[in-house]
Amino acid sequence: MTAGQPDDVTLQEGQVPPSQEQGGHGEQKVTWLELFYDLIFVVAFDQLAKRLGDAPQLAQLGVFTLLFGAVWWAWASNAVYASRYGNESRAYRWGTLAQLVTMSMIALTLRGDLVDTGRAFALAFGVNRVLQALQSLHAAREEGEAFPWRLAGSQGLAGGMWLASAALPGGSGGQLGLWGAALAVEVLTPVFTRAHAHARLPHEGHLPERVGLLQIIALGAIVTEVVTGGRKQALTWATLVPALAAILTVVGLWRLYFDQARALPLLAAHVEGQVGRMLSWLYGHLPFTLAVVMVGVGLGHGISDVDAKKDAVSQQWVAWPLAGALIALVGLRANSLIVTHRARLRDRSIWVMLLAAGAAAGLAALDLDTVQLHLLAAGITLLAAFLVATDPVTTRLGRLEEVVADRLEEGSAPDSLEPEVVEALQDEPDAARAEGTSGNPPTNSATRRS
Repeated sequence: MTAGQPDDVTLQEGQVPPSQEQGGHGEQKVTWLELFYDLIFVVAFDQLAKRLGDAPQLAQLGVFTLLFGAVWWAWASNAVYASRYGNESRAYRWGTLAQLVTMSMIALTLRGDLVDTGRAFALAFGVNRVLQALQSLHAAREEGEAFPWRLAGSQGLAGGMWLASAALPGGSGGQLGLWGAALAVEVLTPVFTRAHAHARLPHEGHLPERVGLLQIIALGAIVTEVVTGGRKQALTWATLVPALAAILTVVGLWRLYFDQARALPLLAAHVEGQVGRMLSWLYGHLPFTLAVVMVGVGLGHGISDVDAKKDAVSQQWVAWPLAGALIALVGLRANSLIVTHRARLRDRSIWVMLLAAGAAAGLAALDLDTVQLHLLAAGITLLAAFLVATDPVTTRLGRLEEVVADRLEEGSAPDSLEPEVVEALQDEPDAARAEGTSGNPPTNSATRRS
C-alpha cells in the first residue's frame, strides 16, 4: 500500500492540499522487514554508546555526534521513503535488504578507532547512500515527480563524497570534514525543496509508528547499558537500587514521549500544507534520540564504575544529556502547539519540562554518589511525566490528533487544525459525516503554509 498524493502541488488560497484531494488514506502497517531493519539500530546504538563510554570526554563528543547523526539519517531516509512510496513494493523490499547489509557493516565499525575503521565505515556508508539514491530514482521514474529526483541527486552526491573519503587517512580531519559536508547535503535538501514535498507526503500513521519504534530502541539502549554495568559489580543493594532508579528514569522518559500527541505536525502537512513544521518535527527527534542514548552511557557507567573520579564523569553524562532530552521534548511540544495555532496557549507541560531540564542540569554541580544521582534523576523524570500526563492540554492535543487522523482516513479531513474547528467535527451528525466522506472535503480558505 502507498500513501501518495496527486502530482498537482500548487497550493494557493482556497485550494485543498493533495492529501485531502485523495478522499481518504489507506492503512499502512509496519512490515516484518522494517522491524528487521530497525533491529540493526539496536546494535548500532549499543556500539555508539560503548564508543562514547570507552572515552567519555568532551573531545570525543563531536565525533560521536557526527557518527550518530549519520546513522540516524540512514534510518530516517529509509523510514520516510517507505512512508511516502509504500513498503510493499519489490523495489523497496530488495533495496531495504541491501541497506540492511550495509547498516550491519556500519554497526560493526562504529566502536573501533577511526584510524583503523574509518575507511571501512566510509565505504559501507557510501554504498548505503547510493542504494538509497537508486530507490529514489526508481520512485521518480514510477511516479513522475520532481521531488524524488532532487532527493536522488543529493543522495547520490553524498554517497560519492562518502566513497571518496575512503581514500583519506582514517579519522583524519579531512575525512571527518567530508563526512560532515556529505551529511549536510542530504539533511538540507528536504529543507530547501520542501515546496515540492506536497507531491508525496509521508503516511500520517506509518511514519509516526516508525519514529516511535526508534525511540523505543533508544530507550532500550539505556536498559542495555544498565544491565552491562551491573554485570561488573556484585548484585548488592548498592548496585540494585541505582539500577532500579535508572529503569524508572527510562519509564519516565517513555511516558513523557508517548503520553502526548506525537504526529500533529505531520497531520498539519496533510491538512494545511505545513511541510516545514513536519520537517521540524522529524528533525527534532534527532537530538532527543541522541540525548537518550547518552543518558544510557552515564547511567550504565555510574553503576559499573567504583572510582570516585570516574563517578564524577558519569554524573555529567547523566545530568546534561537528561536536560537535553527534556529540552528536545519541549521543542516537539511547542511545534505541536504552533501547528494547532495555539502557540500562546497556557501549557503547563512546557514549563514543567523546562524546570525539569534545569533541575537535571543542576545535578551536574552537586556532589552526589551514584545512588543519590540515579534516584534524583528518576524523581525529576517521573514527576515531570506525571505532571505532563495530567495536563488538560495534553488530553486536548491527544483528542485533536485522534479526530484529525480518523477524518483523514475517512476522506473528510477538517480544513484546519485549530481546536475549535476539530472539536466541532466531533459533534457532527453521522449523516453529515457520511455525506462528507462521499464527496470532496470542504476547501480550506486559510492561506497554506510551508
